[in-house]
Amino acid sequence: MKEAFVSYNKASYMHLTVLIENTTLIDRYFRSEPGLSFFIEDGDARILFDCGYSDLFLENAAAMGIDLLDLDAVVLSHGHIDHTGGLPSLAAHHIRAGIEGIPATHPVFITHPATFGRKKAKECGDAGCPVSAEYLSMFGEVKTSVSPQKVSDRITFLGEIPRTDPKRTAQSSAFVQTADGWVPDPVIEDSCLVYHADDGLVIICGCTHAGIEHTVAYARSVCDDNRVAAIIGGLHLYSAKPARIDEVSRWCAESDIGVIYPCHCTGLPATIALSHENTVSPVGVGSHFLWDE
Repeated sequence: MKEAFVSYNKASYMHLTVLIENTTLIDRYFRSEPGLSFFIEDGDARILFDCGYSDLFLENAAAMGIDLLDLDAVVLSHGHIDHTGGLPSLAAHHIRAGIEGIPATHPVFITHPATFGRKKAKECGDAGCPVSAEYLSMFGEVKTSVSPQKVSDRITFLGEIPRTDPKRTAQSSAFVQTADGWVPDPVIEDSCLVYHADDGLVIICGCTHAGIEHTVAYARSVCDDNRVAAIIGGLHLYSAKPARIDEVSRWCAESDIGVIYPCHCTGLPATIALSHENTVSPVGVGSHFLWDE
């Protein structure tokens, strides 16, 4: 594994705040959209994981008192627009800060190189990352990698997740541009972050197109720890058949997974099924979660 992009002393805790999710919480007055964005603090390291579909993550962050001009890293789980669509707004946020003389960091942008490939929706229109790696490089260093990379002392970006069973991957309805033309998008870049907590791994997912079984297996291998304290993020089961949902629920229960925080593309039927055999916790915009407090 290469040297860390962002290096700090060993973190004493990890704090995750939900900036964007499909749902909101009762008596918490933030707005939601069908996308995902988490703000993560690993000790002193400040990380933005995905940025939703629009500029709404900036609005919610400001309402929560979170300064997104002060970031060490921006990690993109994959190239779909509901996870990267906010990048032009983040760039504009930095441009305005420069004009007004407001201090801003130049974060490291970390993702798989295929994140920047051209994608289109089955219906019509662009479904991929709205900016290029070259454009992002004006606001910070861009680091693309297929191999695992350290983001902070206790957080690792998995890179490209090996897939051994196609039946356990989550298909996308989008198409990706290749040398042979437009083909169904395998979302080969789908990745996640893993926080190495004192009581096991916290796996932070975007959409889990690689499949939760493959994702957990690779996280365990890369981090050399079989304990999984939690999984949080989209599990892409909203369009899965009941048999697949039941398979995932049983697999999680048999694989000693701790708490599951399903959101975004998991879907209500899958969330209910998971709760029958696993410990499931609700998630909404404004949720806060702490590990190693």
